[in-house]
Amino acid sequence: ETDRVAKTLLDLTQRVFQQLPQDDVNSMLSREACYRALELCHNSMIAKGKRRLNFSDWFQAELLPILQTELAENSPVAMRAMQARAVTLTQAYSRSLKGEEFDAAFQSIAKLMAAPDLVTALCASRCIDYLAILSVQERELGEDSPQLLAVRSHSVFALGNAFALANRAESEECLRVILMCVSALVEANGVYLEPVLQAIAEQLPPLWERAGDSVPIHSCLLSVLTHLIMKMGYSTVENSHVQAVLFPLLDYCTDINVVNRAETLLEDGLRLWLVTLLSSRVATMGSKLTSMLPRLEMILRSGLEPHLSLKVLQFNSILLGKQVVEPLGDFLRELLVTLTSRVHVKAKGNGDEMEDDGGNGGVGSKEKDVGTMRDAIAALSFADILMQLFPDLGYNIASPAIGKVISYICSGSENGQRLSVTMPLLEVSLSAFGRMVWINPNSFEEVFTQQNADPSQREMKIVAIVKTWLGVVTSVSLATMISKKAQTIRFIDQKGAALSLCSAICRSPTLSRVAGADIVEFTRQLLEVEARGNISTESVVEVACGATRQVVGDGPLGDAASMTAEMLKLDPLLTVSLKEALDNAEKAV
Repeated sequence: ETDRVAKTLLDLTQRVFQQLPQDDVNSMLSREACYRALELCHNSMIAKGKRRLNFSDWFQAELLPILQTELAENSPVAMRAMQARAVTLTQAYSRSLKGEEFDAAFQSIAKLMAAPDLVTALCASRCIDYLAILSVQERELGEDSPQLLAVRSHSVFALGNAFALANRAESEECLRVILMCVSALVEANGVYLEPVLQAIAEQLPPLWERAGDSVPIHSCLLSVLTHLIMKMGYSTVENSHVQAVLFPLLDYCTDINVVNRAETLLEDGLRLWLVTLLSSRVATMGSKLTSMLPRLEMILRSGLEPHLSLKVLQFNSILLGKQVVEPLGDFLRELLVTLTSRVHVKAKGNGDEMEDDGGNGGVGSKEKDVGTMRDAIAALSFADILMQLFPDLGYNIASPAIGKVISYICSGSENGQRLSVTMPLLEVSLSAFGRMVWINPNSFEEVFTQQNADPSQREMKIVAIVKTWLGVVTSVSLATMISKKAQTIRFIDQKGAALSLCSAICRSPTLSRVAGADIVEFTRQLLEVEARGNISTESVVEVACGATRQVVGDGPLGDAASMTAEMLKLDPLLTVSLKEALDNAEKAV
């Protein structure tokens, strides 16, 4: 049936083009209707390997001449409608455009953002947005595609037309479309727009003034600023025109005292805040970042978006030091316990609560489950980093939550039962536990002593957690098999586990007796891997820094990158000798 409809539509379009006069208004309207139908049916025309329509020939013969026609404000409505339809049709079939055709299409449509006809200009803006994102998606193996190169070659021109169009637009929706186009162009270009950063920045304050209380416009400004900062680094954050919008916007979006603000803009606001931290230098931005800490404390205490607010707190701590966390110590200890307990309290329920969907098909429950797991993982990840940054303070804050999670993991493995824990949660839990045990080797035994189990059960749980731990860090994914970097990251996890368990062996006679031989053998094999692979401390630190500080962006990062690197160079779980740990463990066993 689809084949028949497609064939009929193509035949009709061909007859309209061949038989009706080109300049007749009714003929134009008939062609525009056929184009609209072809736009709606584009999947049927080119999907599943079929090419019922040779779009390349059609684009060159019909659409490109229409796109390149200069129309005046008083040109016939039918002609303007045809040009707008040619824009949307090109967008629909854009994946069929070849390199040179894509370049011609992008240049012509970017020019149409300055068209006198506002509808055509807005259609062009929406299309440029789509083409820019498409060019980023088609970037393969780090190589710039011809499409991306075409976008970059015409982006300054396109941005100029976009900001000019923003001055013409009056409605909220029109301004939203234009700002999304600007955001996409910034994302596609990155540091290539550095020469015109000042010109872009100067356009932002007037747009901020026009935003009023519009959620969509604020959301678009968040997107534009996020891409600007991610792509161009600290030079953007330190630009006075950018700051004139950045900090008022952050203040606006994170003001949770305003009704509905938390539900509409807080998450995107926290993402912009995080990107700002990653691209800030303390010497120039320290006072501004410090002034925002009371707002962060308010968000943390509200329990909103902890997966992002804890990350913001983490990078504030890296940049500004221990004084960011110390006043919040008691609160953070309770918060981490709360966020992590939601997982095992829910899992230990009788199941009735999880089955009841309240008549909503379980959708709300599933979304809540995802959020709960995400927040628990974020809490444990924060706990791990906090102990890495400030060992004594971090241990005092994080150990209660980590101990409870490890107790839960052990409770599901007494009689060979499978653990009711997802792999991401298991990995981050064991990593945090390893950091905790390294700081205080006695804490390994204490976790199991606090469970009030009889000695035989306690020993079974110790054996189970060690077996699980070693199984997790030695599991091999496809990425690990083919990526040298992934292999080094896996080695980092294994070394951390080995060092922590070896230190615990020296303090725990029970662990030494029931699992010491397995830990020693694991460490001995890991030492051989280190020797065979010629893995140096410097290479481990370099990869760990890249994994910790991974962020999409081209521009220079702020001080967080160098501070993270210095922290990792001093991290004992990366730098302490495996040979020394193995010797001490063998003596204890």
